[in-house]
Amino acid sequence: MNDLINGLLTYGLNKNIITDLNQAKQNLITLFEISDFEYQHIDNDIFRVLDSLLDIAYNKKLFNPNTSMERDQFEALIFDKIMPSPNETKATFKHLFNSDENQAIKYLYNLSIDVNYIKSKRTSQNLKWVYQSSYGKLELTINLSKPEKDPKDIAKALEIKNQVNGDSPQCVLCKENEHRYENARMNLRIVPMTLFNQKWHFQYSPYAYFNEHAIILSDEHRDMKLSCDTFEYLLDFVDLVPNYFIGSNADLSIVGGSILNHDHFQAGNYKFPVEDSKTLKTYENIKNISIEHLNWPLSTIKLISMDRLILSDFACHLLKSWKIYSNPKLEIIAKTDKIHQTITPILRKENGIYALYLILRNNRTNKAYPDGIFHPHPEVHHIKKENIGLIEAMGLAILPGRLKTELIQGYAYIKDNIYHKDLDKHKDWLDALKRSNQVHSIEDLYQEVGKKFEEVLNHSGVFKLDNQGKQAMDQFILNTINTYKKM
Repeated sequence: MNDLINGLLTYGLNKNIITDLNQAKQNLITLFEISDFEYQHIDNDIFRVLDSLLDIAYNKKLFNPNTSMERDQFEALIFDKIMPSPNETKATFKHLFNSDENQAIKYLYNLSIDVNYIKSKRTSQNLKWVYQSSYGKLELTINLSKPEKDPKDIAKALEIKNQVNGDSPQCVLCKENEHRYENARMNLRIVPMTLFNQKWHFQYSPYAYFNEHAIILSDEHRDMKLSCDTFEYLLDFVDLVPNYFIGSNADLSIVGGSILNHDHFQAGNYKFPVEDSKTLKTYENIKNISIEHLNWPLSTIKLISMDRLILSDFACHLLKSWKIYSNPKLEIIAKTDKIHQTITPILRKENGIYALYLILRNNRTNKAYPDGIFHPHPEVHHIKKENIGLIEAMGLAILPGRLKTELIQGYAYIKDNIYHKDLDKHKDWLDALKRSNQVHSIEDLYQEVGKKFEEVLNHSGVFKLDNQGKQAMDQFILNTINTYKKM
């Protein structure tokens, strides 16, 4: 036991996350209910150390049940005993940020990795590949990093729900999650940021979908809302952290993300396929703004400018114009009993130049498409049925973990006619692939999934990239420019 604790302490010292060795040691002695011992430098594999410590903790009845979720929660508690406190982390971040924002961001990111809040070992197991579509490359990943909830975890969560107090967070994004045992947040550290004179909080995502995947969440628990203020929040952020992109999910169901009850953005150090898409048409510069219609399946307008005031003003005008635009021939209707139109914005700043991508969205449904007209249609639901949020809209597919096994089984069916009941949802697709005789390896099957993701994106675009759709979007952009000139 002492060797394991010493291995953990040595790891903490090596990673510079321990500021007071004696205090860290005493914290662990108290946590594990053991006698005092002398520290010795012991290098060991940290994941083996943690697994062994968690086994001991479970046998000591320090947590229960012995599920992945409970082990994650107790592991986070272990790290909390040796890492800087939330207040210490905020103070260090602020000190670093005042002199070098990149060093501050690097500090928080490395800390989140080192204390295993960012599950880097798990995310490294995700399957990733590239598909060359008619729009350029698309990226796909099968997410294996986030463990499925055990029924025992669900039962315990219901017990906890009945004991909720006034300090409990209202959702998984609330700032009150920091340093909370439930949901494995004892090792979560967040830092405040001021965006457009409002308080926000910056943290990293534990199951990173892309490099340095960060979340910026509002101080107040409030619904997602896309408004003209949104552009000011985004612009302030890239002025503060210019080496990160930032984007927002749409604020409507179906076309929004999975969490619509807490206003938040996503950011990171990553370049997405939409940013490499070609330009279909460039429009006249208006007040130092370059305007482009991109060759991208989700209808995307790119604005480029060095003038953030004009950029924000025009983006606001475009958002308002889109919210009232209708084209019944294309099934684009702005409002029925509800508002149906909004945007998915993405912003990047390089060398003082802002590039703002505005993806037009509509969440209307009809009898033919009850899940959404501009949403993945039933024929692709076996691959992707969930909302097409910010990440997918930018060209990175986050596919469910079930697909890893199902694709292996699917290839066995194509190659050797071995059928498994889990393939029922895929059968029509697999039969068509068998007839085509084009799938000769599991990698070929992955490429066929890429084709399906391209279909997903095609379904989600409001202006299709046929002649009628391109002409209609062209007219929408021209009208938006002309009405802005008259303001």
